[in-house]
Amino acid sequence: MRMYLIMKDFINSNIYLSLDYFVQKYDVSKRTIQNDLSYLMRISPRKGFTFHNKRGSGYLLEITNDELFKDFMESLNEGIYFQVKERPAQILAYLAIQTGYISMNNIADTFQVSKTVIKHDMNDVENLAKSYHFELERKTHYGILLRYELTSFKKYLVEEYLNQNVFIQTAVNDVIEEFNDIEQKLIRQLNKEGLKINYNELLNVIEYLKIVIYIAHRQDEQKEEFIFDKNNEIHRIVEFLVGILEKKYAIGLSKKSIEEILEVLQKNIKREIGSISSFTNYLKEDIEEFIKQIDEKYDTKFLEDEDFKKMLLTHVSLLIDRLHNKISYQNPLANELNITYPMMFNIALQFCSMLHEKYNVEVTFDEIGFVAMHFASHMEKEKQGKLLSYNRIGIVCSSGGGSAYMIKIQIESLFPQAEVQTFSFLQQDELKTFQPDLIFTIMPLSQEIKAPIIYIKALLDDRDLVKIKQILQCEEYDPYTLIQDNPMYYSFFSKDFFKFIEADSYENIIRMMGQELEEKGYGKKGYTDLIFERESYVSTIYTNGVCIPHPLETDALKNMISVAILKKPFVQNGKEIKIVFMICLKKDQVEIYKVITKKLYRLMQKSNYVEMLTKVDSFEEMMSLMKEIGGGNNE
Repeated sequence: MRMYLIMKDFINSNIYLSLDYFVQKYDVSKRTIQNDLSYLMRISPRKGFTFHNKRGSGYLLEITNDELFKDFMESLNEGIYFQVKERPAQILAYLAIQTGYISMNNIADTFQVSKTVIKHDMNDVENLAKSYHFELERKTHYGILLRYELTSFKKYLVEEYLNQNVFIQTAVNDVIEEFNDIEQKLIRQLNKEGLKINYNELLNVIEYLKIVIYIAHRQDEQKEEFIFDKNNEIHRIVEFLVGILEKKYAIGLSKKSIEEILEVLQKNIKREIGSISSFTNYLKEDIEEFIKQIDEKYDTKFLEDEDFKKMLLTHVSLLIDRLHNKISYQNPLANELNITYPMMFNIALQFCSMLHEKYNVEVTFDEIGFVAMHFASHMEKEKQGKLLSYNRIGIVCSSGGGSAYMIKIQIESLFPQAEVQTFSFLQQDELKTFQPDLIFTIMPLSQEIKAPIIYIKALLDDRDLVKIKQILQCEEYDPYTLIQDNPMYYSFFSKDFFKFIEADSYENIIRMMGQELEEKGYGKKGYTDLIFERESYVSTIYTNGVCIPHPLETDALKNMISVAILKKPFVQNGKEIKIVFMICLKKDQVEIYKVITKKLYRLMQKSNYVEMLTKVDSFEEMMSLMKEIGGGNNE
């Protein structure tokens, strides 16, 4: 909550604000404000803002991305005004940072709701507490106290700290000074011992250590002697860490705490794997056979990319070794990849199914994400290659003068290796003689020229340039896309495939929507079965009630996105189902597929838009809202 108010101070100020300004205003220590600002500076690059620091004056806010910054401020503001469904979890977090009993009145004041509302929420809070093995102790005239077993409590605090819970982060950061020096010392020790850790595992360790310090400080933990195994590299690292943590934070660590630190490091730190497995030759043949089938199915060029094959072979060889040793890595991007690169993730699912069948390994969801990254990286390379395949580009304008030259400069930025020439509409004979392999024109041509044509506006902006790249990366496209107001994906929706439904099973929804697409000639026979096959790997019920069922293989007869809005949302397997977007696309629509799923991913990150979509009365209202999310034409 304090961080939200600090950010509001920066927004409302056009001068530098000093640390002392915040210390006096919020009546906290200088170290506390330093921790808050350090956290804000650390996350600022991905939240749409930056700070300018001027010695002797303080800090000045600069907003670099309005949309990201707006979302960030909304998320901070939720620390004060929580949605009803989020409030029980936030109340539990608030109770977790208290060191004594807290009254209902205090809780109500903190959450800015009535005492009656808090009393109503407490049943949900109690059930949630039990799921973490906590208990709520009530005492007349005192209030509520959270009781817990320390190991479970630490695990909960780490989880909530990583989830950026405002109560937990504020409480922990008030105790922890700048932690970068500890992190750097840990990395140096790992290198010294010849041990490896990826970034996500390092983050797990660092955040766990912060919670250990917070608990030790809060409970005045007493130092206990611990006998370390000098011949064990992880013991040596923990002994080093315990020494610097106890000294820097003036805390003591018990034998139990040290044992738990050892356990966390042993779980997250990996030893170097000396060599690639002996089965590499067989694996190479299996990989080549698999990607040959993928190339034939999707008209891709994975088999021709030697770098891709080499990197995939190396990664998968080590992956199989690790999985046989019951070691797997976490991948924080796996879920986003699953949604925004669905075709590549589907290929990775099939690839890992082949590994399971032939090499007896169970590949985790996170590890599938790493495999998908290799396939996605190759497709990015194919996209660039497609743009580079245009060597002679003609631009037709009304006069061939100043505006034509400006467009020429912009087009050359997209095609740096191509020869680009401008022509007036009177020079169509010269255009034909030029023999272009791509034409941009602001008007219809009177002569037939055998080259792809894209109609453009007299002035192009940055969004148009992005759109040109997207258009050319599609096998089939509307040449008028750039001069239309609607986004590229707009024509993939239809009023005929928009409905409000009642259902109590996600499987029934899939079957009903899938069969309709088959019966009306959009999905091939067996389309619905392919969706269920995809569901057997990973559910397509995502965040905030948004569902995107799609087949394991993209090979429709015609393009369509069928939409169903639930009249009464329901919960299945712990996930709410509110609105369903069923994807039915031809196999040559890889790029537009990605555009659509990225759009839907942005939607599911904005719970307010999801709520608005579930309350629309018409297809037209839904499409208007869809265009509004992220900007209509920037897609």
